[in-house]
Amino acid sequence: MSDSHSFSLPISEKEISGLVGRDIGSPVRISNLDCLGIDQAAFIETFSCFFEELPWDEYDTRRLRIEFLKIAFPQDWDRLDALLKPIYVGELDDNILWEWESQLNYNQQVAYDSIQPWRRRSVSQFLIRKVDETWEITREPVEQFVQGVDEDDYRSWPRVFAEAPAEHVENDMFSDWLKGIYGITKEVRPEMDAIRVVSHFMSVKATMLAPGDNSPEGAHEDGADYIVSALVINRKNVTGGESQIIEKREDGTKENIFAYTLMPGEFIFQGDSKDEVVHGTDLWHHVTPFKLDMPKLGEGWRDIIGLDINIVQNPQNI
Repeated sequence: MSDSHSFSLPISEKEISGLVGRDIGSPVRISNLDCLGIDQAAFIETFSCFFEELPWDEYDTRRLRIEFLKIAFPQDWDRLDALLKPIYVGELDDNILWEWESQLNYNQQVAYDSIQPWRRRSVSQFLIRKVDETWEITREPVEQFVQGVDEDDYRSWPRVFAEAPAEHVENDMFSDWLKGIYGITKEVRPEMDAIRVVSHFMSVKATMLAPGDNSPEGAHEDGADYIVSALVINRKNVTGGESQIIEKREDGTKENIFAYTLMPGEFIFQGDSKDEVVHGTDLWHHVTPFKLDMPKLGEGWRDIIGLDINIVQNPQNI
């Protein structure tokens, strides 16, 4: 895989096809806000402070603590595994785990207590369409978040995240961002009527003890037609965090076909779970962990806006 930074933005599936020596049919756009006609510096200045206001995502902490206990108490593996989903989705209070927590030795307790939230998040949902020259951007409630992946994948379990405050997403700059993504989607799917977009504001922390990891599940799909895997807003005291575009072959093997370290203002749009039947290439994505650039400065953060994008036909009937 060649040096991605030898290319100038925007980069598409055409450049990637040339690199790998075969046709990559599903769309890819590695681009930036300036290419969308958005004032990149102003956008970053406006949005960079919002991420400190996001609530913590507790779901991964619940999951990892139960996985820790399953290893610590292998004789109770089945009982703990049966508790994983109801605790993860919030049907059971995790106080029920005290039966095992109280038996941890000192070193185990220190390791267990170190499992703390490292990701902050909020969500919002919009229906976007353009009728003649008139834009219609309608915010919709997000009752719960479910990714369209295999049912044995924990990401298929329903999660409820905090709705983004109006100040974060109901403004002209964010609307311009949604319009830009509508334009890219319309370019690759000209027959579409509208798109429904779920937006994720995510802030991921790195410390001296643990790297920042926004994809603990590894290479994956999100269950949408298309995604923006990340529009990076902030990279504070971090190094790494390489975004990878991965092709899953018919034999089930996966190949990292392009990698790029996004800088603030840059984003990746690509096909996701449902696009392979349209354009023929099964694209997955991943971002590598990132670590502190200068540990003496304390924590590091990578702040992004991600989008799950689904095609909507006949939106007036919805």
